[in-house]
Amino acid sequence: MRNNESGFTLIELMVATAMVTIVVGVIYAAYNIQTKIYTEQDKTAEMQQNIRSGMWYLQREARMAGYNPENIEHDSCSAGSATLAAPGIHTAELDSFGFSMDFRGDDITDKEGDGACDDPGENVTYSIKDGNLVRAAPTNRNPIAENITKIDFLYLLENSNGVKTLSRDPGNLNDIVAVQVSILARTKTEDRKAATTSTFILPVPKPAWGDDDTETIEWEEKDNSYRYRLLTTTINLRNMGLLK
Repeated sequence: MRNNESGFTLIELMVATAMVTIVVGVIYAAYNIQTKIYTEQDKTAEMQQNIRSGMWYLQREARMAGYNPENIEHDSCSAGSATLAAPGIHTAELDSFGFSMDFRGDDITDKEGDGACDDPGENVTYSIKDGNLVRAAPTNRNPIAENITKIDFLYLLENSNGVKTLSRDPGNLNDIVAVQVSILARTKTEDRKAATTSTFILPVPKPAWGDDDTETIEWEEKDNSYRYRLLTTTINLRNMGLLK
């Protein structure tokens, strides 16, 4: 009696196994690539969100610099090397910017000011420390944004004669009416596909401020594979013009 049972030969099994291995390998490679792309995009998005939130916080507070609703002299608005008789800018350097304001009264719910700059949030300085954008107050220091490598403050001044100039080391702090802030952030970890050298040229607001001698600053990051993001904005200090 003839046996009609059929089956796979050894060669057929080997071919089928090879085909399955190839298909699984292709699927895994595609999955691995997509995972890496997602990871890098997630790190980039985190960096962008980080720098934007830090800039937003700085911008929101800087607009209040010099706020003095009672228009009176104060006894606690000074900081650093500046002695201020009223709310205003007390630190204006290349890499740090400090100012005071009077927007709280004796009661924390009172928004009319109390003639002093010693309430929480009324005297602050922004700078970089240990890779973070830091907001320093007389009694505490808080990181606002992480993985910040550089910061630059370019001050826009206008004197009583209407002459406009740019400076990173202004003499008369009361002439400052705006500040251009540039912040450079990086991703938390390196990306092997990123360039090993990144160069950033900071913008200069010309010709509106008519100063052709302002130094153009170039930032360069070498020998690493981090991804970077440069964010620049100009903050109008609406209360500073009222001090003149």
